[in-house]
Amino acid sequence: MDGILIPIAGIVAALGVALLLTTGATPLRVAGAVLAGAGGVPLVLSRTSQAQELLDRPALLGVGVVAGVVALAVLTLVFMRYPWLVPPIALVIGLRIPLRTPPSPTDHLLPLYLVLAAGTIALVLRSLRGNGPPTRLGYVGYALAAYVVIAAASLAWTADRDATAYAVVAFTLPLGLLAALTGTLLPLPPLTKVLPWLLIAAATILALVAIWQWQTQEIFWNEKLMRTNAYGGFFRTNSLLFDPSLFGRVEALALVTIVGLLALARPRKLLILPALAAIPIFLGLATSYSQSSLLALCVGILVIACVVWRWKAVIGIGAIIVIVAIGALATPQGRDLLHEPAQKASSARLGLVQRSIDLFEAHPIEGSGLGAFATATDKRKAAPHNVIAGTAAELGILGALALLAVLLSVLWAIRHRRPDADRPTHIILAALFATILAHALFYDTFFADPSTWVIAALLAAGAGLVPLETEPEPGEWIARRGL
Repeated sequence: MDGILIPIAGIVAALGVALLLTTGATPLRVAGAVLAGAGGVPLVLSRTSQAQELLDRPALLGVGVVAGVVALAVLTLVFMRYPWLVPPIALVIGLRIPLRTPPSPTDHLLPLYLVLAAGTIALVLRSLRGNGPPTRLGYVGYALAAYVVIAAASLAWTADRDATAYAVVAFTLPLGLLAALTGTLLPLPPLTKVLPWLLIAAATILALVAIWQWQTQEIFWNEKLMRTNAYGGFFRTNSLLFDPSLFGRVEALALVTIVGLLALARPRKLLILPALAAIPIFLGLATSYSQSSLLALCVGILVIACVVWRWKAVIGIGAIIVIVAIGALATPQGRDLLHEPAQKASSARLGLVQRSIDLFEAHPIEGSGLGAFATATDKRKAAPHNVIAGTAAELGILGALALLAVLLSVLWAIRHRRPDADRPTHIILAALFATILAHALFYDTFFADPSTWVIAALLAAGAGLVPLETEPEPGEWIARRGL
């Protein structure tokens, strides 16, 4: 795609996603879907290596087009009947298991694009037939829409257009669309029953693989991690994911979910399996040696503790701090902290934060462009590793304000749960959001994590301005129309 067309396509797609995030009116919803497709499809095709490969092989291209259309049609029919399936499927794909070495930059996200396209078409068709659900995102939707538009607009002035285009195509646009689709769902079963078990099952499988890696000293995908393990004093695992910290975050989210279920859910006798699953999941987290994930786990558990035990949580907080401190000092990394300077002890994160501050001071209004941190700071393959400093550095003051709006709107949604929304589910979702935010203070994936968008959307749906009316059962609207 021509250089001048990339920013235009990105902004067009972002405006479409913004409409879907903020409105439930059928004409505007249709317009949003059209704009998202008109801008997003060219961007995706320009980023995937498979497009040129297919063009060079016409027969394969024809088969691929037919297969894609059939898959899209089937998924659309499924999502029209069961729209709640979109977030769980997207979260599984969003784990981004590489499947090959070296990992492809965008190709492994093509299934996610297909799912979101089908979900959007299903939503539009339901709206045209008069059965479209309202958008329940409220303030959260407007805040997320602002972030999406600002991030895409940075394509016009970025220091690294290729990196920004990847960040917009791979994360901002599709995950914004995912939040819009999730925001049309009621925070009720079966969705709220499936998501916890999905998190726990995925974390258990990943943990078992990590334990096997630790025993066999084998690592997948990540050559840098292989070298680090070969010359380091301890062995870190990444399971089926690329980075140990990404793996650790999945395990931390699952553990917080299990703690929430044990503390709040009923009946307790159904929670034996999650309780047992916590053992391998915690062992998997331990083998990742992810300090940011351990801290995030503590934050999530503390949120639940403060809700369940209130003043008694203070005692629990102190106990957890002591346990974590002892556990950290028991690891090779923890013992090294006592003898290393702050910059080295923080795994160079303090230096990255300082670079972010310097970059923000150089470009305070517009920033350097989403994903352009490495190019703008002349530090190869670097990332800010702090969502606050990184957002300000890459998107300037406008991006920082959008981030603040997202956090404040989600906090508002947490504080304003509707009486008819399930309290345990709401509390667990709040704890999970706190977990992700805490992790993002030391790792660069807050807006690149599908869980962030899904959890924010579900919290908003449980406290939004739109009444939580009862919707027809799946397929009931078809029967009423005799279709």
